[in-house]
Amino acid sequence: MEAVAALYAEDDGGVAEAIVGSLSRAVFEGEEMAAAGLLQRVAARLSYRYLKRTTRRHVSAEGTVFHQPLLQRSGHPYAHALLASSRKETEALVEGGDPMNGPYMVISPEIRAACSGWDRIFFQSVQSRDVQLRFIWETRATVAAAGRFLKEKGAVRMKAVAAGTGLSMILAYDRLLQEGADPARMTVRITDRDAVNTGKTRRLLKKLAARRGWCLGGGEDGGIAAETEDVFLAGEVPGARFEVVTAVGIFEYLQGFTCESTEGRLQLAELEEGANAEGLAAVLGRITAEGGNLIVNTFHPHSSTRILEVFGKKFDFRTRENMTALLATADFRIQELVGTGNIYDVKVYQKV
Repeated sequence: MEAVAALYAEDDGGVAEAIVGSLSRAVFEGEEMAAAGLLQRVAARLSYRYLKRTTRRHVSAEGTVFHQPLLQRSGHPYAHALLASSRKETEALVEGGDPMNGPYMVISPEIRAACSGWDRIFFQSVQSRDVQLRFIWETRATVAAAGRFLKEKGAVRMKAVAAGTGLSMILAYDRLLQEGADPARMTVRITDRDAVNTGKTRRLLKKLAARRGWCLGGGEDGGIAAETEDVFLAGEVPGARFEVVTAVGIFEYLQGFTCESTEGRLQLAELEEGANAEGLAAVLGRITAEGGNLIVNTFHPHSSTRILEVFGKKFDFRTRENMTALLATADFRIQELVGTGNIYDVKVYQKV
């Protein structure tokens, strides 16, 4: 987690540039990672049973706080993220930003070698390993899709929606520049509804731009920018469409076209929500150019996600078939399965 803090810190950017460089090499040139194996999956089941038996919750007007002696003694920032939600309205979510960037950091071999014991427990679990794979597949798929449009059309517009701090899109943009892409031919938008996340993204982009000569702002002449935006409002006003859109780690919190849900499995009341999966698919359809690519993930029911459910997180699970049926409502058809793990698949769809 110290690497996450260093990445977005107010400094001259040397450490941040080194972290981005190490992650880029690991994602695009490193050895292939594998999903967690049998022993890790068994350990996840045992951990779930232990945590379910020993975790207590306290509900107040501000939100829910969980008490678990072992996690509290660890003092680890990720444990704190599990035990206490930052805001009542996000209690059921695994929030973007630092809690998700922690597993991403472990992709770097230099950072992984310096991990503490608790880092390894949290960030090499079944779920965290799949999060790392999802990140790698998303980043590679973004570069591949953008490369095709640059070759065929001479330019590309890319957008990451509900992206937390947008680290995957930043690595993709950096890689395309390394491969010789003209920055004036690439327009990139990184969006998230959390102003704290987009603030961190702007800080990182500013540091990298100063060292690498990137064009910030993302105007018509190209460039990369981060904006605070509610994804459900993104498609209401007609505007420029994007050839490459990424929407990773968001559908699993939205109802509709599911094979299972946390509420259904635990027999909890499931109130109908105003924002649902079909609504998001419609927005993505409106902002994706004809023939453009949408990169998303599926989310399979798995015993390791039960650990997160102990801490009040709620999910809507989808198979590949569920996701394909959902996105068909917005005129997307499947183009490619990029990778599959224990929990996540990453898929690329085309707008037709």
